[in-house]
Amino acid sequence: MLNRNEFLVLRSLEEEGEATQRALADRTGISVGSVNAALRSLAEGHFVEDSGRLTDVGYRALQPFKTQNAIILAAGLSTRFAPLSFEQPKALFKVRRETLIERLIKQLQGAGLENIAVVVGHMKERFFYLEDRYGVTIIDNPHYLDRNNHASVWAARNFVGNGYICSSDQYYPNNPFHGYEYESFCTLTRNEAMEESVAVNGRGYIIGIQRNDDAHFDDHPSWVLQGPAFLREQDSLAYLAYLEKVYPLASTRDKLWETLLLENPDRELIAAHKVDTSEVIEFDYLGDLRSFDADFMENVDSAILDNICRTLECSRADIVDVEPLTEGITNLSVLFSCKGNRYVYRHPGAGTDALVNRKAETHAMEIAADLGLDTSYLYEDPDQGWKLSRFIPDCTPFDYRDQSHVGSALEAIRALHESGAASPWQFDFYEEGCRIANLLRAEEAPLPEDFEELALMAASLQKAMRAGAGAPVLCHNDFFGPNILIGPNGTCLIDWEYAAMGDYGCDLGNFIAQGSGYGVEEALNVLPLYFGRPATAEEEEHLLACTAMVGWYWYVWGLYKEAQGSPVGEWLRVWYEAAKTFGRYALKRSGDSAVDPAELTEDEFNALVAFERSDSATDASETLIASLEQRGLLRDGIVTGAGLNALEPFRARRAIFFAAGFGSRMLPITVNTPKPLVRVHDVRIIDRLLDAVLAAGISEIYIVRGYLKEEFDQLLSKYPMIQFIDNPLFDSTNNISSAVLAKDFFQNAYAFESDLLLENPHLVTKYQYRTNYLAFPVPHTPDWRFTANDEGRITSIAKGSQEPCWQMVGLSYWSREDGMRLSRDLAEVFESSDECRQIFWDDVALDRRPASYRVHVRPCKPEDITEIDTFAELQAIDPRYRFARQ
Repeated sequence: MLNRNEFLVLRSLEEEGEATQRALADRTGISVGSVNAALRSLAEGHFVEDSGRLTDVGYRALQPFKTQNAIILAAGLSTRFAPLSFEQPKALFKVRRETLIERLIKQLQGAGLENIAVVVGHMKERFFYLEDRYGVTIIDNPHYLDRNNHASVWAARNFVGNGYICSSDQYYPNNPFHGYEYESFCTLTRNEAMEESVAVNGRGYIIGIQRNDDAHFDDHPSWVLQGPAFLREQDSLAYLAYLEKVYPLASTRDKLWETLLLENPDRELIAAHKVDTSEVIEFDYLGDLRSFDADFMENVDSAILDNICRTLECSRADIVDVEPLTEGITNLSVLFSCKGNRYVYRHPGAGTDALVNRKAETHAMEIAADLGLDTSYLYEDPDQGWKLSRFIPDCTPFDYRDQSHVGSALEAIRALHESGAASPWQFDFYEEGCRIANLLRAEEAPLPEDFEELALMAASLQKAMRAGAGAPVLCHNDFFGPNILIGPNGTCLIDWEYAAMGDYGCDLGNFIAQGSGYGVEEALNVLPLYFGRPATAEEEEHLLACTAMVGWYWYVWGLYKEAQGSPVGEWLRVWYEAAKTFGRYALKRSGDSAVDPAELTEDEFNALVAFERSDSATDASETLIASLEQRGLLRDGIVTGAGLNALEPFRARRAIFFAAGFGSRMLPITVNTPKPLVRVHDVRIIDRLLDAVLAAGISEIYIVRGYLKEEFDQLLSKYPMIQFIDNPLFDSTNNISSAVLAKDFFQNAYAFESDLLLENPHLVTKYQYRTNYLAFPVPHTPDWRFTANDEGRITSIAKGSQEPCWQMVGLSYWSREDGMRLSRDLAEVFESSDECRQIFWDDVALDRRPASYRVHVRPCKPEDITEIDTFAELQAIDPRYRFARQ
């Protein structure tokens, strides 16, 4: 078996022929003395002749080290290369007159590699020609948008063994590839500026990743992973086994493939192949590439650069300081400087041709500029849809809670409506929503279960909406916070993509439906700022209908964008809830009975819930049942569609689990296991809670974790819908810090202490009438307890009582309205003082600001839920923990 030095000398002789010992030392990177010793050993073993030429024995000795495969990673978006990456992937840029990926393929093939896989994602069709031209294999990575590059390696896993893995956008001045490799390695270059580096032991093998301020590694903390890697067959199998194991974990999603390679506890030795930084050139930013290739900007084929230069009357060299912008969800944009000024270039996003009338947008922006409503506008191409705008610095983010912001925005939109300006184009939110809905149906896209129900609701809203519309006026039609700039020189309205003649109320509907956080009452309260007087009842009804219609339109629009591969994130839920919430109120006020979501009394609610779950044991009176049937909510003992709509505001939509604590009283079991993951009778404590939540139809689940947080990843194999929230303050604050991190998810939500042993899963139900806290009556208690008035509303919370009271159980439910209040109050109370960082989260509603909430007791029985506080209590419940201790 060859040692490393013998291999390097033998490979060099095979690749480049006979040479002096000095030349061999330069080629292999080992000393002249080591070359001399290796040559002597190789000659003695008959691997080489005295002249240095390989013998048949030498050729056979190299064969076990033959390289067989190569993977080129080319799936990424390369967003830091915007705007050029809007037009083509970075790997297809020509650098010094060579296409990056073609140069890389030629280098691999020059080393004798034939099995080359190119993994693609973004603009994948641009790479297809490589198959015919170079005989490579194109592999599609469908997860390039939502996972890091480990997904590309997994997609090409059949090419990993005895193969190179390299990035498509790196430039190697000298060919780094060989026909033979001695062992698995990663290439390292020096980079003192990185926060993390690779630790290498004295034998030249990688120990792991270290922070550069760590002192427990001997190697100087300056080597980073950069350049090609190579994995021998046995190492590739170990890596793929580990990758398959951790792939489902949420914590894996953002990790680089090399990070997972080095994290694998079962990996063999990975050599550190250290090279000079000049041997691996990586272009992270456009400026890096321009520094390497001075002619790049002049030679690159880019219509975008041509557009900018033509509009600003500049040269390509004038375009500097380019930064991608990520705020938009429709288009792609970059910020750049030119001749001392800052500009924004907007590139039309994928699928927008079917959604946006660019001619109408251009017409409206020219009007807005003339009216002084949009001072940023420079130029838009009405055919292609690209746009140039001035960048407005020093803007204050729009705040829906700031009366001055709201007033100036509504004043600006009213100025547009009253300007008398007109457009040849119309925009009808209902008609446009129907058009996009039909596009979705035509494409046979998977649709949500209640998609058609919402479409029916939108149809029912037309009457109320059109009744108060008045004559059409020029509308912005995307008038909401991010499109309202509060600058030093006044208010500026931007992004006029949907502007056209329409219903003035839909601009107000946009303002409310798109992230304002307003409930119905708050929405109605801003109307006087628009009208300059109190709104009439008809105007209020009109606003409610418009807000619901706008919410429905954007919800359908978002579904279409996602079907086109452009995720819209949390906005989809924002629009959905606006449509549902305001639609219910609008239909009620308009008197439309087709989908009337009438408000329910508690008795009516209880009766409908009982019938919805087919519970024949309901104690509803005949009079009550007759009333429900008369209103169309019940028919022959079955809840109707209108009845389900009436229950919808009361449906639990999400669940929050607080699981960050240490559980010190449960030692020793919690030394290695967070308390919620402790098994009781072979079942994890938290599993009983999660199963009950899923049985109630709730799949939006958040777990706030802290202590031993990685241990919770094991839940994902059984509960892949879980979303983790990490609390870095778990060991320095009380659980209010966990609630603050989850503050945006309390609306229509259950909140659980995660260490409750749930014996009665029926306590977690699909519907809840009001905000409540679970408790059971006791004559006295040393534990946390409530007092409540005759209506069951909680009036105080404290620890211990000698009087009859309600003993608290750590399971509560929060209505939409109270959840919205909590979102605000949790953060405010937490930040108000150091003392408030040490309180329990529910003290905010029950003790610090009780007047703002109406929290009721929901009675249960002591045997329904057991709180296991100590290890002794765990031993009493589960005999397996009763071990003897001396």
